[in-house]
Amino acid sequence: MKTQRRGIRPWREYLSIAPFFVLFAAFSVIPLIYALYLSTQQWDGLGASEFVGLLQWQRLFERGDFFYAAGNTALIFLMGQVPAVLGALVAAAVLAQPKLRGRGFYQAAFFLPQVTSLVVVAVVFQAVFSGNFGIVNSALKSIGLEPVMWLTDEWGIRIVIALMIIWRGFGYFLVIFMAGLASIDSSLYEAAKIDGAGAVRTFWSITIPMLRPTLVFVILTGTISGLQIFTEPQVLFNGQGGPHNAGMTMMLLQYQYLGGPGLTAATSPVRVDLGYGTVIGWAVFILLLALAAINYRVLRRNTED
Repeated sequence: MKTQRRGIRPWREYLSIAPFFVLFAAFSVIPLIYALYLSTQQWDGLGASEFVGLLQWQRLFERGDFFYAAGNTALIFLMGQVPAVLGALVAAAVLAQPKLRGRGFYQAAFFLPQVTSLVVVAVVFQAVFSGNFGIVNSALKSIGLEPVMWLTDEWGIRIVIALMIIWRGFGYFLVIFMAGLASIDSSLYEAAKIDGAGAVRTFWSITIPMLRPTLVFVILTGTISGLQIFTEPQVLFNGQGGPHNAGMTMMLLQYQYLGGPGLTAATSPVRVDLGYGTVIGWAVFILLLALAAINYRVLRRNTED
């Protein structure tokens, strides 16, 4: 009897954790397997699907639209996410000063855009950067400069999307850096002050090295979110890529091929193909996986050092 009980007892523990694995399988593993199957099909979502094997992957490399979207995504990412990270790092170093008053107010004010609906932010930016009645062009006219057609010019579109990314990400990165700065031993700064080190030298010699794990985490999360830019151009241009596809990103391209809500046969710039849209999703997943692997190696190396 004791032997039987020992054999049965572990199943109670397995049953207690079973709901997690059931949900994980239902919402992660099974959809992943189905997405792998769908990548071998050509299907518009209505009629019968057609097995095409690896033809969709071949199409990914031959059409060129994905690589254009990937390059444009990387460009917008560099214009938006990099300034957001650097600005948040400098702002966090300033807010960490012990004599600064109203630190809580500044933190809340900077983090507020993070909890604001991106749809609302996109509508506001659309009005602010309007070619004829936008506040920015009105300000340019008031100082004698020519207005810029922000939402029709290629670089203007990229700048507007980049500014939206900065608006959204700055507060999040700031909070992460503030948490990292709080974990640094204050005695290091006191010793540096006694040695006569200035603010800039202290920042580069103490703050940056001690924040290395936090920087790696911020760079990884920032890059992942940068590769998934979607809502900004989708709302600005109603699911299109904008003039000359200057706002086209990888996720927006996938949205178009999947026939996302709001797109019709008349307004969609591409023909719906769920198989090709799935292949785009797999390509983005592979990129994210590679970045995660690089982050793991870098973080492990920093830990060993």
